[in-house]
Amino acid sequence: MNRDIGEIMDSWEYKPNSIIVRKIIGDDGKEKIQIRVALGILQMEVHGRPDGKTPYNEESLLDYYQSFLKEINGTIKGFNLTEQDMRDLDAEIMLYYHRRICFFVLKDYALAKMDAEHNLLLMDFMASYCTDKDYVRSHEQFRPFLIMEKTRAASLECLNKNDHAGAMEHIGDAIEAIENFYSECGIDEDEIKKVPELILLKKWRAKIHLDWEGGVTEIGEIDFENK
Repeated sequence: MNRDIGEIMDSWEYKPNSIIVRKIIGDDGKEKIQIRVALGILQMEVHGRPDGKTPYNEESLLDYYQSFLKEINGTIKGFNLTEQDMRDLDAEIMLYYHRRICFFVLKDYALAKMDAEHNLLLMDFMASYCTDKDYVRSHEQFRPFLIMEKTRAASLECLNKNDHAGAMEHIGDAIEAIENFYSECGIDEDEIKKVPELILLKKWRAKIHLDWEGGVTEIGEIDFENK
């Protein structure tokens, strides 16, 4: 068996400052995502956990914890996440984060939305059941961004179907969710208005509304990567 991937790399040029992604069919007949990086190629599964692993014989750690909570009827007395558990959760979150970026590049917004939802549900689990509050806070700070990413995927999926109203509804729900998040954190209303995610979402909603009415907006493209 030839283990040298040099020929594949030579036929697929690496471009600095670009996210170069493609889908292939693997030897197992399943779709894979490949990312061209400076020193080679990374490969992920399209469905299930990106690395193809099945922790505790479940599709993901999220599925494992959901099954666990179902078995104990949601009661958590005496249960604590270990440091290894938290490292494993961090690793899974990053796997789904990187794959979500790839799905956006591939314009597969339905799957991008699913990966964002996956990480939001993991964060919900941490917030509800992890006793290490510093660990929880370290993740909760990214909740507004993740809500925005989920909404971006859902809205782009709507816009592909010319469903402007649906896209605007998703954005409106996200704006409300992010405002509520900061309000519950005790953030002043004037400061909430300055939140980058809210500014971006409100600009995008205005742009969609103008496009829907056939108007011309001066807002231009909305840059979600560089807030």
